[in-house]
Amino acid sequence: MRRESIKGGIVEYYDNELVEKVVCKNDGICKVYYHDKPPRELNVGSSVYNSQYGTPVSNDGTKLFIGDWEKGRGSFKKGLRAYDIESGSLLWRLNEGKIRHIFVYQNYLIVLKAYEAIFKLDVETGEVLEKIKSGTISFIYNLEYPYIFVETLSGKYVVIDTEKMLVVKKYSNKVVNPSDCVSLIILDAVLADNKLTISGFEEYPNNIYIPSNSVGEKFKRVIDSDFSTF
Repeated sequence: MRRESIKGGIVEYYDNELVEKVVCKNDGICKVYYHDKPPRELNVGSSVYNSQYGTPVSNDGTKLFIGDWEKGRGSFKKGLRAYDIESGSLLWRLNEGKIRHIFVYQNYLIVLKAYEAIFKLDVETGEVLEKIKSGTISFIYNLEYPYIFVETLSGKYVVIDTEKMLVVKKYSNKVVNPSDCVSLIILDAVLADNKLTISGFEEYPNNIYIPSNSVGEKFKRVIDSDFSTF
């Protein structure tokens, strides 16, 4: 999925056979564009949806998922909502606030409620199938199916198998942050060629704070060179 900002909203382009793109404006209206038929509008009821974390579409191109941190207008509540793209109707909702990431798989969703839990939901009904609770989970990153990289769970950076909802890898702060930087911001995690690589920004190596106007140095490092070894 590719995203770009426009005046008053966000455009997201999808690798989907049915849906080409979705344009969500700050007025609470999302317009869905198809490859082979006229676009449709959906009233998602809120101008405060988490546009920075995406509005994903189901693999079959029939559902749009919206995550909110704040209560929307009227009967719209914060949390996660699934809409039928064709009819515009609300299919189901998960009344859990601070939804930060929504990853779509064939039969289920992986959803992060920041600093509380990772949910595994049935894509059709929104039923909570399983969840992993932790007050330290701030971000998750989508790797090769079925894995996600988690920052952090019980003080460790981990990889979770989303099919089994089990931790299969753990990485210490020393591995992720070998220079002991005061500030380390991970922007991406990639699993390719059996290697797990993270990238982002870091500043103040050796835990020494030196005031400056710097936003940090870019970094990219392999933290697991033999991922298949469990």
